[in-house]
Amino acid sequence: MSVARNDMTGFMLTHDLIRRAVPELSERLTAAEPGDGAAVRRIVRWWGVFTTILNRHHEVEDRLVWPVAIAAAPGLADAVTEIEGQHATLDGHLEHIDAGLAGLSEALADTWHERVAALRETVAVFDAVLEEHLILEERTLVPALETTVGPQAFAALGAALARDHSPQSVATEMPMVVAHAGEAQREVMLGRMPAPVRQRFLTEWEPRYQELVDSLPGGRHPARAA
Repeated sequence: MSVARNDMTGFMLTHDLIRRAVPELSERLTAAEPGDGAAVRRIVRWWGVFTTILNRHHEVEDRLVWPVAIAAAPGLADAVTEIEGQHATLDGHLEHIDAGLAGLSEALADTWHERVAALRETVAVFDAVLEEHLILEERTLVPALETTVGPQAFAALGAALARDHSPQSVATEMPMVVAHAGEAQREVMLGRMPAPVRQRFLTEWEPRYQELVDSLPGGRHPARAA
């Protein structure tokens, strides 16, 4: 008999986004013209949406999600301690990237390639550390959330997560989260929105995000960086 699984669509879409957005930052930087500070500032705006999502994801995990998982599977307490420690380490990597982007936005063309190369190396390290972090979560906490947490507790968690998102966060963050979702995943995420919110998402918030993406170096589908 198959085991009933709780719906982890939103959680796993965020993991998918993390795996896409970090290497995409390198792709965008490579596509920018040397000395184009305006392009870097648009990248910074896009990256800021991503880091807001990432930071919220980590904060909500620590505050709301992991306690529910531990209540259902107390043996996960050590894994949660390790994961929470990794969250603090990841914050340091983000600070280094933000500093590199700030310097690049003011860089002259003759120092551009050197700065981009250094920043891409910083991003690559961050990407590798993040991947180890995601794998740990997916190996330990995700199975417990899917099958060990009871349906009532999981529903209560979902309600708490919904209350924790302001309308502004849905407007600015959700378009990036669902940008590469499959059709079924997209239907799940949009189906959770009240009809008026969904209408604004489709007619205002998603087009506004796509306009930002289209303005970035490399356009909507940047070429893979070498």
